[in-house]
Formats: sequence, structure tokens, C-alpha cells
Amino acid sequence: MQRAAYLTARSVAPVRIGPAAADGCDDQAATLRRLFARRPARVLPLLVPEGGASSRAGWVAKLAQGFVGHGERTLVIDAARLHVAAALGLRARFDLAHVFAGECAPAAAVLDAGRGLTVLPAARALAEGRGVASLWTQIGRLNLSQVDLVLLVLPLNLAHEMPGDALVPVLPDAPELAGVVAGLRRALDTRDRRHGGSTAQHPSTGRFRLLFLGMAEPAATTLAQGLIRKLAMTQDSMVQSAGSARVARDLVQVVRAASGWTLATLPQRPQE
Repeated sequence: MQRAAYLTARSVAPVRIGPAAADGCDDQAATLRRLFARRPARVLPLLVPEGGASSRAGWVAKLAQGFVGHGERTLVIDAARLHVAAALGLRARFDLAHVFAGECAPAAAVLDAGRGLTVLPAARALAEGRGVASLWTQIGRLNLSQVDLVLLVLPLNLAHEMPGDALVPVLPDAPELAGVVAGLRRALDTRDRRHGGSTAQHPSTGRFRLLFLGMAEPAATTLAQGLIRKLAMTQDSMVQSAGSARVARDLVQVVRAASGWTLATLPQRPQE
């Protein structure tokens, strides 16, 4: 795969992440129709433990391809050094931080992973910024008018900063489960402190959707319920099961479920 300035998705002309380009072939009415038809890009954060297994990067890549297959032009922003680009056979040279330092154009940092799918490394941008809010601002400055969904891969220790629902892919082994439980506990405690201990005061902050990789649905649900009890949460809590996913199949369950989750949106830059 080559690094490309353009994304090709659905039946539309090639599109670009970066400054908007004028299209002299379109009449004014067609341009207005396209502008009003666009929806803001939705964002689904994926929270991964530090030092996550390399197999998780492949799973994230397959999940992104699942969204593309469902008609969602998808951008994976890897801010957790999960190396999603490598899992897709791509070599990353630039990071989002290079873009906003003026060291490269947006198109040089964005990697073309095939029809409707692109990857943008952003671990350096996150490290040099001031948490998710700063990264969010940087992402919002990009032209994402031709992107439907952003999969934002973040370290689990930033769970408390999520503005909407977040997906937490979990490997079913004891050390990982213990780490996820501890991380979510800290995130929930931090949220409670920030909002006076009342979840009623922050209903829009979203939920953590636990997704147990390689497990059948009943077993995953049972394990999720056990974790929720361990977190001293109720069924109405901010920790819920997202079902299950086998790495090579059943991803359509997750893709369809996500359409009903509370996802944050990024404002679109006006066309120039």
C-alpha cells in the first residue's frame, strides 16, 4: 500500500483529508446539496491497556474493515501506539503532531488502507498535547467532511476523558481482566470526583462497552456481569457488555450495535 492523498469510498469521487479543494466541475446547486447532506463525523473511542497484545492491533484493523463493509468511510486514529498501520501492511512515517508542527501536509500523514479506510498515527500528538481534549481539538481542525466514522484508539488510562461511549476490547485472561477492572475503577472514581459523586449530573459522558475477544456471546455476557459486580455497579451503570467478537467473524454484531450507542461527533470544517 502507498501513502496517498486521497480516500476512495462508496460511489463518490476520491476525497482528501486536509484542506478542502474547490470542484470547478460542479454547479452551485450540486455543491449545496452535498454540503447539506453531510453529517458530522462520529467518533468511537477504543480503549486499550498499555503494552497491549499485538493481536489486538489486528482485531482493530478487522473492526475498521467491518465498519467500511457496512458503508462507513472510516478513519483509524492510532494514539495508543497500537501499530494499526503495521497490522494493515502499512509503514507510518509521520504522526498527527508533524501535521500541526508544519512538518508535513495532512495527506502525507494519512495512510491509505484501501477503499474507504485510512489510518492516521497520533501517539506523538497525544503525548505532546494535554490529554484527549487537546487531541480532540487537533482532529477537529482536519477536513473530515468525507469521513463517516473515526475509530480513536487511546490508552485505557485516559478512560475518564471520554465524551461518549467507548469500546474496551478485552482479552479473556486474568492479568488483562485485572488491569481493565483497575483502569475502569480509576476512571469512574475520577468522573465521580469531577461531578460531585453523582452520575445523574453527567448523563452524557457515555458508557464503557466491554468487548471480550474470541468469546461466545453468553460467556462474554456472564463475564461482563461479573466485572460489573466487581466494580460495584448496577445494570444501569456506565460499564456494560458490548457482546462478543471472534477475531475473524461476528464483527457485524459490533458494527450494528454501535449505531445505537452514544457517540460523540466532530464538527466539520467549512469548505474553503
